[in-house]
Amino acid sequence: MSFIKNIRLFTTLLILLVITLTSFTAQSQQLSNRKQGTVLEQLEQISRNNIVDQVINYAYRFRGTPYRYGAMSPRGFDCSGFTSYVFKRFGIELDRSSRGQIFDGVRVKKNDLQPGDLVFFQGRSGRGGVGHVGIVTKVNEDNTFHFIHSACHSGVTESKNTESYYSRRYVGACRVL
Repeated sequence: MSFIKNIRLFTTLLILLVITLTSFTAQSQQLSNRKQGTVLEQLEQISRNNIVDQVINYAYRFRGTPYRYGAMSPRGFDCSGFTSYVFKRFGIELDRSSRGQIFDGVRVKKNDLQPGDLVFFQGRSGRGGVGHVGIVTKVNEDNTFHFIHSACHSGVTESKNTESYYSRRYVGACRVL
């Protein structure tokens, strides 16, 4: 009788040991996958930052280019023509209008803005809809931001969202990169 009890006890212990080792192996694999995910996420972020830097540097090349309604070339840009032209250089097709471009990416909250995001403002008519677009170039710790855009009076220029004209006209943002 004692021999059978010992076999049962040994079998139970062996099963518990196998279950414990299997569980440990699975947890170890999950941890390894998490580490790999973290590394991949970091590489993706580095790659995104590199592309964003290239987009912003390319956009800066056009500072001073005059505003031209309906235009999208280095001879002149309107706001959505400018953003379309810049992003097209990097293989990203945007809608031709600022009203359409707000749907070309993933919507982003103002507090989550990053360089490279598109920001949208009401137009001069003040009727409430999207009428202007720019590319975020810098985000400050207080969530204020700078953006490059083609403005009616100054052409391609960099502005801040704290300027009174833009601070009261902000509509939203989206991320296409």
